[in-house]
Amino acid sequence: MAPDLLVSKLSYTLTMKLHEIWRRGLLPPLTGRLTPWLSRLLPPVILDAIRYLLSEWEYLPQGWRSECARGPGWRDDSIAKAQEKHWPILVRNLQGPGPLGVSHFLRSVTRDDPGDHNVMMAYGYVLARAARNKDHVSLLDWGGSLGHYYLYSQALLPEVKIDYHCYENSNLCAVGRRLLPQAHFSDDTVDVLHRRYDLVVSSSSLHYFEDWRSVAQDLAAATGEYLYIARLQTVVRGDPYVVVQRPYRSGYHAEYLSWFLSPLELISCLEEARLELVREFVYAENWLVRGAPEKGDCRGFLFRRPSERS
Repeated sequence: MAPDLLVSKLSYTLTMKLHEIWRRGLLPPLTGRLTPWLSRLLPPVILDAIRYLLSEWEYLPQGWRSECARGPGWRDDSIAKAQEKHWPILVRNLQGPGPLGVSHFLRSVTRDDPGDHNVMMAYGYVLARAARNKDHVSLLDWGGSLGHYYLYSQALLPEVKIDYHCYENSNLCAVGRRLLPQAHFSDDTVDVLHRRYDLVVSSSSLHYFEDWRSVAQDLAAATGEYLYIARLQTVVRGDPYVVVQRPYRSGYHAEYLSWFLSPLELISCLEEARLELVREFVYAENWLVRGAPEKGDCRGFLFRRPSERS
């Protein structure tokens, strides 16, 4: 066997073994205690190599193939359980006049994360545009998990009533209905797409659909005024590519596929649906994808239906 092929095979085998250990919950507590110590002890190049090896993202040169991800993906029970466990922390951190550097991720236990604050303030701008001259806003949250954007909306604009509708899989909908009985949750696309909304939000969700263009066009059709594509996995210069993600560190015992998409292709797709780009956003998230042809970044896009300008 050629030396480079042998090294590649050994690296892949070691990575899969480490992921399996991580999946069983053995490494996260250990790495949490060792990371500050290792950061002082090891040079940056070694730390970067370790982060690369342990990255939960892996490039798939063969493209979108379902057999590359094991299990039920986003429908795995562990996702709903992990988010429900974190819910009281999120609710607590949204109370009072403090900073809103919060998120629904398990890693977020305080309210002063600058990256999360950037995401929240970007959404505050979007919500303020959608709520201009209104005391009531209808909102569709596409792939909205347990409804954290409803909580964000209340914290950002408490004077505005939010008619909140969330599209999600049945596991997350069941938990969401229990936590937010005043909101509307559905796993039926016909149910949520039969009308138009003042604001449609798709935050870190569009790239999880193989046929993302059809989904984007459906969301455009449901947009009465504004469509906000937030926290989108993008690749600025090269071609779009597919990755498999294994987010065991987040408490999700699942694997799923997603795109790193071209912003120009997204904008073109939504312009064909007769929406215009109002504002582009950048976020602090920095994903490290093993083997990727180009480093991806995280961007957002606010679109508007021109015929209904306020």
